[in-house]
Amino acid sequence: MELILTPEEVKEKFGPLFCKKFLTIVDEKARLVEIIEKCSARGPVEWDAVNRTRAGGVVKKSYVSGTELHLFAEIGNRPVNFGPSDKELGGQALEGVLVKENEVHTKWSGIAGAGLGIVACLAQAPGVLRAIYPTKEDLEKVGGAYTSRVTLVTPKYEKIIVGIDDTDTKEKGATWAIALKIANELQEEGEIELLAHRIIQLNPEVKEKTTNCVSIALVFAAKTEKVEELISSFVKRLKELAVSEHAHIVIWRGVVIPQEIKEFGKKAKEEILNLDMAKKLVEEIDIEHYKITGERGLIGAIAAIAYADSGIEAAALAKDPALSIIS
Repeated sequence: MELILTPEEVKEKFGPLFCKKFLTIVDEKARLVEIIEKCSARGPVEWDAVNRTRAGGVVKKSYVSGTELHLFAEIGNRPVNFGPSDKELGGQALEGVLVKENEVHTKWSGIAGAGLGIVACLAQAPGVLRAIYPTKEDLEKVGGAYTSRVTLVTPKYEKIIVGIDDTDTKEKGATWAIALKIANELQEEGEIELLAHRIIQLNPEVKEKTTNCVSIALVFAAKTEKVEELISSFVKRLKELAVSEHAHIVIWRGVVIPQEIKEFGKKAKEEILNLDMAKKLVEEIDIEHYKITGERGLIGAIAAIAYADSGIEAAALAKDPALSIIS
């Protein structure tokens, strides 16, 4: 007989544990879910990333950034390679992902300490609505050699990436600051969350640059009913704050960024691109974009989307020697 507990009830049973955030972002078109898990330390998410990826199931790939784990999984169910950790098995696994209207159900299994990680730690994380345990034993026999299972129910979020460029002049303004100011204004707890602000270094040989030649990517997680409000509010505020006559933004909805955009972004670091090239790409893959005060910023705004999910390479020059030193 299954048991259903709230995060508060899980916390009462096990005491407060270590997961600080748990988000599920759905890309229905790509049939993928991005799961973001934030821990109070880096070690647990590194171990989880390796073991969940090794275990297979619905996991496609993962990466760790600081104390955050980003796990990409397909919607559906798949058999897992699961058991005590070895070269073929993972000690923790994601067996399935199901989207039910505005909720996401993720089905987990873990053995020993990894079992505690899912049934007690993840289950009480901020962002979880309820935890469903298949049997009483899954809740009571945690740790040791016992295998525990739980399904976590979370709100459905969508991923909205905003690429911004050319909002400032040589006399006034800073695109990175304007973007971050608006992003912070538009956050709503439990509804809209800023996941990342990235400064993308473009080719500094571009003559039209202000000083450093950068564009900005903002990555949001937003509940479906908040998406249009987020985009319209962002456009409105940027029109109020931009001081350039060339400001433009690009919107990308979804977890998967097309390869064509990534290639365009790489070229924007290495070459000098023109507006016609950007407009051609917009038509080819139907890119959503908005003229704020002008068109020229379209180039950098598309390039920003390309690096929205990147790490330190977003801020680097093409073939930047600094990358060989930074770790």
